[in-house]
Amino acid sequence: MKKILIVSLIALFVSQPVLADGEKNISFIFDGLARIRYEFHNNNKTLGSKNDERDYFRFKFSGGVLADFYDVFSIYGRLTNESRSYIYNAGGNAEYNIDEVVIDNLFLSIPKLFGTIDIKAGRMDLAISEYGEGFLIADGTPLDGSKTFYFNAARMRYSAPESSIELLSVYNTEYDDLPVINDQDIRINDSLETAFIIYGRKKINEKLYIEPYYMWKTEASGPFGNDVSINTFGSYVKYDMEKAVIRAQAAVQLGNYNDEIGRAFGGYAYLDIPVMDIVKPFSIGYVYLSGDDENSQTVEAWNPVFGRYPALSDILHALYSQESGYGYWTNLQLLKFETTFKPLKRMSIIASYNFVYANETVTSTTSTIFGTGKHRGNLARCRIAYNFSKNFSSYVSGEYFVPGDFYYKGAKNASFLRIEFMAKI
Repeated sequence: MKKILIVSLIALFVSQPVLADGEKNISFIFDGLARIRYEFHNNNKTLGSKNDERDYFRFKFSGGVLADFYDVFSIYGRLTNESRSYIYNAGGNAEYNIDEVVIDNLFLSIPKLFGTIDIKAGRMDLAISEYGEGFLIADGTPLDGSKTFYFNAARMRYSAPESSIELLSVYNTEYDDLPVINDQDIRINDSLETAFIIYGRKKINEKLYIEPYYMWKTEASGPFGNDVSINTFGSYVKYDMEKAVIRAQAAVQLGNYNDEIGRAFGGYAYLDIPVMDIVKPFSIGYVYLSGDDENSQTVEAWNPVFGRYPALSDILHALYSQESGYGYWTNLQLLKFETTFKPLKRMSIIASYNFVYANETVTSTTSTIFGTGKHRGNLARCRIAYNFSKNFSSYVSGEYFVPGDFYYKGAKNASFLRIEFMAKI
């Protein structure tokens, strides 16, 4: 984090010639968020081999301030706290305790430097919508759930008509390296992670849009061992066929895992088809993430880089804790059928059914949930969202998972429920 702050100071120094021409004013913008969630988990981690039922409320509060200097550069800071109140927690602490208050964001931003360059450095969120739907870049702090998503990063983006290219450097730690109020020594990551990323965006024509990238990442430790180094080459593609849209992404990984060679492949493809005004759209999707052959000297396991959030499923996200780590999406084939309804202007309903498979069987000395097959199971998901206003929203999300022979014989079905109300200013 100290390196990131040094970069911020250098960027601020470079901006001084531009600053002299800016308007002589300073403004402040405040924002805040209050979120209440009720969650119910049953068999999500162990599929019934142990009692892992949890039933609790989550209370998240965030407050931030943006200080804008002369319309030339700005500094943003935000504090966040999320505490849990358990109704039932099998095998765990069910008491209510005020959790940590952390520095969620703290960054310097210099937009339109010399007219075409944007610089941002410090602790920041990286928007999923800006990085290939979050396939590889989404959450820099995966072990604290949705409490925070930040990256300690420095980013420089050059923009041109219909295109941009950016350089991104990341330094994420296992524990928070900035001051914490009521420090609970909570792990936010599996290990120290560093990365350097080159990310491009280009609108080829009215129908075709691409985001090519190269990512180099190191992990000090993790599910694939110590001193891991991964090179990822790929691209996100979106093609508008007027009556349908194709969204796809494919990437190849070459790496070094404790002096073992790593070769992996991952990607997905979705076909979005509008059916009628009330159903927009119907989607058919396929996800493939290579798995490690335990009898091979090569590591073939897909590494999700920074894409370790529950995009595909909250239940599957938790089940990976027994396999490769929370949200360490790997060894996966998923066929999805999804549709979105808009029965009311402010309401949306997203429902999907998923057939889930593995590419390789898994043996483990620490978990008893695995079987001998490759059928992970079938998953149903539904989310009903309603926006009361631009500042007040809510949703109900549920999942039901029926395990297959990839898991042990007698594995029980898993269920998940979340109810959320959120207000923001």
